[in-house]
Amino acid sequence: LPFIEFVAAHPVGSTLEVVNGDPTLHNVHGYLGQATAFNLAMPSKDSRLARQLKKPGLVVVKCDVHDWMSAYVWVVDAPAGVTGTDGGYAITGLPPGTYDVTAWHEKLGERKGTATVPATGAATLDFTFGK
Repeated sequence: LPFIEFVAAHPVGSTLEVVNGDPTLHNVHGYLGQATAFNLAMPSKDSRLARQLKKPGLVVVKCDVHDWMSAYVWVVDAPAGVTGTDGGYAITGLPPGTYDVTAWHEKLGERKGTATVPATGAATLDFTFGK
């Protein structure tokens, strides 16, 4: 498996913990745009390192040793969620109001929409990716 969490969303200022679950060397390299966000040598099984996520944006994570390994970490300064295996998602705890929402897929790009959260009940916003 490449990374256990292939796509994750974490708030700005939170800490990302990286754990090597393999009995082999990995080098976990995160890029925020063209800049290195972190570059972590993980020499042995159960190696653990943590890095604070200081800036918002998409961090593309690669293993410098195994080029087929990749993951994505969205560092966000707003409420966020990640879809489950069924494609569903939920963002909870939002006060009533109208929100601009962006859905992202690593190969299919972005879709945008607007959702209005009522004073009681839930709002629904569906996105379609593909042809």
